[in-house]
Amino acid sequence: MRGLDSSRLLSFLLLMGFGFTLMGQTSKETLEKRKTQLQAEIEVANGILRRTQQDRELTLNQVQALEQKIRAREALIATVRDQIGESEREIERQNAQIDSLDQSINTLKDKYAGMIRAAQRRGSNNSALAFVFASEDLQQALKRLYYLRQYSEFRLTQVDEIKALQTEKARVVNALEAEQGIKRQLLGQEVSQREELVNEKAQQETAVANLSRKESQITTEIRQKRSELEKLKQQIERIIQEELRRQQEAARKKAEEANANNGTNTPPSSSNAFALTPEGEALAKDFATNKGKLPWPVERGIITQNFGINAVPGTSGVTINNPGVDIGTPTESKVRAVFQGEVSTVVRIPGANRVVLVRHGNYFTVYSNLEDVYVQAGDQVATKQEIGRVAADPETGESTLHFELWMNTNNQDPKPWLGR
Repeated sequence: MRGLDSSRLLSFLLLMGFGFTLMGQTSKETLEKRKTQLQAEIEVANGILRRTQQDRELTLNQVQALEQKIRAREALIATVRDQIGESEREIERQNAQIDSLDQSINTLKDKYAGMIRAAQRRGSNNSALAFVFASEDLQQALKRLYYLRQYSEFRLTQVDEIKALQTEKARVVNALEAEQGIKRQLLGQEVSQREELVNEKAQQETAVANLSRKESQITTEIRQKRSELEKLKQQIERIIQEELRRQQEAARKKAEEANANNGTNTPPSSSNAFALTPEGEALAKDFATNKGKLPWPVERGIITQNFGINAVPGTSGVTINNPGVDIGTPTESKVRAVFQGEVSTVVRIPGANRVVLVRHGNYFTVYSNLEDVYVQAGDQVATKQEIGRVAADPETGESTLHFELWMNTNNQDPKPWLGR
């Protein structure tokens, strides 16, 4: 019975070690993935900032990219700190596991030593034979032989279990040493990232101070930007309203035909929402289900201006209301449809270059500031299909995609819809 208890203890310790290792590994992978994403954002921001020559000041868009880079850097430091905490918890768990293994090994050794002492007290093998021959009958002799064999096997089992626990302890010790090395590496990364952050904040202060000296010029540029965004918004609203009008007109005619056939006079429903076909309804439902998981409209990019009210760096209270998000990208970046759908329109708008609007049931995605367009109205597009190329500013070389998301006639913040 004691042998069975020892085996169960050994199995329990091994399974617990495996379970904790698996849980720790999952958490580590999540943190490492997040760190990789943040490092990619920082690299994109570096690419945007490298376009500025040494003798030129940062542009407004680059200052916004720098701000995003600083936010990403701060998030990266926080992630590294989480990794350090995870590593410390893993080290603590491994130390506790080693202590538990030591206790189990010592317990088994004490039991084994007791068995050896008991065997020594009984004497030699001749004593064991005498123990068997002293039986009153054959049945008792067989029982005593069985007992002696079981006792001998149990001693061997104890030795095997001690060896297995010692092997497991050696594995955990090696894992502990590796984890301590990972922690030292992470601490070095944290120090390095904090030094980078200090430099970037100093660069930001200088850039904002330079922009402040050009506040009147920036204010003029913002007025122009507001005008362009308003024109873009109005154009998109007109396109969506026209789509809605056509659909409602089709619904009206269909209702009239049904009334004529049935001899009824049921008026068509009037709504600001689209009357979707079964296919369109399924597509819209699929689109909504993928909220938070839609691919980015560019393979690499950072959001340099968020949806809604944004303060303009280097100005005294100047703001801009963004109906979508602005995404800074590497030069020559291709633009991708974030979901399958139909191209509603391709139009050129002053200040926004070419604009592509894709319909997904009663959802619309808008891709603005495209230099080249690879699709035309009526085309069916697949998720991640390339639909164009981001335009570059002729003076600064900056490439920024303006991306919007609409549900019926209401635009929404695209950021929560995009995955990472």
